[in-house]
Amino acid sequence: MGNYRFAAVLVLLVVSVPLSGCAAFETPSSDAEESDSEPDPEAVFEGAYVHADDLESVAGTRRTEVTNGSHTLTETMRVYKRPYVDQRTKVIDAPDPDQIGNLYVSNATKNWFYYPNAGVAQYFEPAEPFDNEEVRSSRAEMAAEGLEKYDIEYDGTERIAGRETHVLDVAAKNETVEKGISAIVGDTKYVYALETSNPREELLVVEQRLWIDTEYDYPLKERVVFEAPDGERIVLTDYYESVSFNDGLDDERFAFDPPENATVQDIS
Repeated sequence: MGNYRFAAVLVLLVVSVPLSGCAAFETPSSDAEESDSEPDPEAVFEGAYVHADDLESVAGTRRTEVTNGSHTLTETMRVYKRPYVDQRTKVIDAPDPDQIGNLYVSNATKNWFYYPNAGVAQYFEPAEPFDNEEVRSSRAEMAAEGLEKYDIEYDGTERIAGRETHVLDVAAKNETVEKGISAIVGDTKYVYALETSNPREELLVVEQRLWIDTEYDYPLKERVVFEAPDGERIVLTDYYESVSFNDGLDDERFAFDPPENATVQDIS
């Protein structure tokens, strides 16, 4: 496969599912594996979609790494979230310098995409304000659909970004072939510009692993391995380098006013 397939990251599409560096990760805890009080893996999996009731906000630095074994691309973002609608992310490092500074801001009434290097700010307004409970319910349905498709295996605990997490191995049931590229961690779906016109028909998911915060049921890391028709494997790892919860983020964090010199476009 030519490097074009691998190197051309990417179209970033924001989606409504929940996660990035040079951190040393501990191996899964054998105590957790042997414990009689091992948590229900399906309940832990659901936490990747519907978090603990006392989770009010998330702030952190998230990194995404994509590698084909010989090349690695890395993007780093600053993330602020309040479940389930409010979000603000800013690219602080990327393979393409023109992507640095790109901003996404969402709240119940408006979503903004700001590209400072192009001087463009795009927004869309939903016909009805986004409702946290409706989004939460939708995510619960997504979790239920996932449990129908996947076998979930608990694999102990591990520390990510200084936090204890439950580790899950996720595999398609009945040898179902999973196609497409998506990441639970980070609310981001990565679509790669490949030589084929339909990359989702080309890349198959062959491995998936999740790390879910034990206190707030929030995903802090995900690793997905894809296989191309020629056997080459592409690994997507999305994880928090640092994270904090319930810091009291205010409404202003999730509002955006474009600069006066920006070209503003309504994409509703």
